[in-house]
Amino acid sequence: MVGILTYNVPHRKTYDTLCLLKAKGFREIAVFAEPLHYDKKFKPLLLHRPQINNHLTPNELCKNLNYQYNEGFDKNILPTNSIILVCGAGIIPQVLIKKFRIINSHPGYIPYVRGLDALKWAIYDKQPIGVTTHQLGDHIDAGLIIDRKLVPLHSNDTFHAVAQRQYEMEVNMLVDALDKIESAIGFIEPQDYPVKKRMPHEKETSIIERFAEIIQQLPV
Repeated sequence: MVGILTYNVPHRKTYDTLCLLKAKGFREIAVFAEPLHYDKKFKPLLLHRPQINNHLTPNELCKNLNYQYNEGFDKNILPTNSIILVCGAGIIPQVLIKKFRIINSHPGYIPYVRGLDALKWAIYDKQPIGVTTHQLGDHIDAGLIIDRKLVPLHSNDTFHAVAQRQYEMEVNMLVDALDKIESAIGFIEPQDYPVKKRMPHEKETSIIERFAEIIQQLPV
């Protein structure tokens, strides 16, 4: 059985991940939903994550997909060393990280881009634009790397087209990690790349211009 960590409210990444798991034939799925405690007070200038396109809660979705739904996390449901995918979660206790293989799909090319607003920081700092699946460990957005891929860029791309492509890769790679974790590609230390916070507005205003510079440098 595969575990899923998420929130107990409608959530786009959870919806897409569960639907993809079903499409790929996964039957034994246990969803563990926690309340969404934090309030997003920071409002970005550029929305770069897909918004929820329906109002199905994870509970309702699990009923439709015939998946097991649990309010809160019960560590006794899954055997030790089971694989858990992170669709949405707050701070995960180390005791769970030590007991289970918890996989995160990070919208950044580790170790160059770590933390929040990874796509924007990759553009701003001129770092690789990519997605990384990794097993949670002692470091944020580092550790045992399962897979890393660069997001394809095209000469006619827009910022939002790349953001959508990156998100789709993020969901696909999260599900693919179930088959790839046994052949993880290696361990990556955080090195000197810091964990980023939300991009402040004064930097965010330059993202479209910096993105255009990256596209202009692509070979024709």
